[in-house]
Amino acid sequence: MRPLTILRLSAVVVLLAGCASSSVDSPVGSLAPVPGDASPAPSATHHKAPASPRPGGGVAAVKALPAPSPGSVVIAAAGDIACDPAADTGAPKACDQAGTAALILAMQPNAVLTLGDTQYEDNELGKYAVFDQSWGRFKDLIHPTIGNHEYLTSGASGYFDYFGAAAGDPTKGYYSYDLGSWHIVSLNSECSHIGGCGPGSPQEAWLQADLAAHPTACTLAYWHEPRWSSGEHGDAVQMATIWSDLVAAHVDIVLSGHNHDYERFAPLDASGQPSPDGVQEFVVGTGGKNHYGFVQPALAGEQVRDSTSFGVLRLVLGDHSYRWDFVPAASYHFTDSGSASCR
Repeated sequence: MRPLTILRLSAVVVLLAGCASSSVDSPVGSLAPVPGDASPAPSATHHKAPASPRPGGGVAAVKALPAPSPGSVVIAAAGDIACDPAADTGAPKACDQAGTAALILAMQPNAVLTLGDTQYEDNELGKYAVFDQSWGRFKDLIHPTIGNHEYLTSGASGYFDYFGAAAGDPTKGYYSYDLGSWHIVSLNSECSHIGGCGPGSPQEAWLQADLAAHPTACTLAYWHEPRWSSGEHGDAVQMATIWSDLVAAHVDIVLSGHNHDYERFAPLDASGQPSPDGVQEFVVGTGGKNHYGFVQPALAGEQVRDSTSFGVLRLVLGDHSYRWDFVPAASYHFTDSGSASCR
């Protein structure tokens, strides 16, 4: 495991408020948006984010966030990040990896999780200049996961060459590590490239062994294509076995990207139904590339969704609990916050 580095930034002050104990800071009700509705959930809380310099990814002003409790770790996460060099205008609402990178600089996280589709369009190593000039400033903190655009270059060579040992075995694209008291698992949802993801597949066998070897109180997994989503690409059915394994192992959180939106679900069981014994999923495809609308009404257990704001999910991982804050990039509005206990 690489050493955890904390970025120091005197220009940004995060107010030292206590960690909230409520499960959801903003009231959340049932959702019934029409298909294709790109508006955020009506019950979500909205705040106007102040502007930051553009282009170039200057320091973003961030709303006051609760300070992490002693012993906890802070993660910043998003996927679908850097535009192709030919399309990189640095303009808000079109290509805003600089805006989300500025958020990370302000957050000072212990680790950064990229949720796939790191550099568009085909992930060639030479195109990583766009990512490198924005999110690349946190390269020593990044624990990546692999997406479908990575494999548009043979063997996802650009991805593995850029991230090196941090990306794991190039023939697998999955690995695990510990952060604080949490066990973290990066998985590969591009199943056709690794011998499948079904029962008895190499990745599933590895996952079961890894979870058995790390019986921590709190576990987080992440991969690119979400198991459940009302966004443009829908559900990743190829991850059904993996999801069932995570439910059975009492994993707490799954993060994904792929759909260029934000979605938060209640804990879901193996069938995708709300259950106190389920896994909570966040879709965070908001790293800066572009936005997708929703193609169907909210799914069972889908509590909040938005496709209007680029931003980053901040997770504070404590000994037996976690807090989430979706933080919008400058000039965007949507936010979502809450906390929960590990199972």
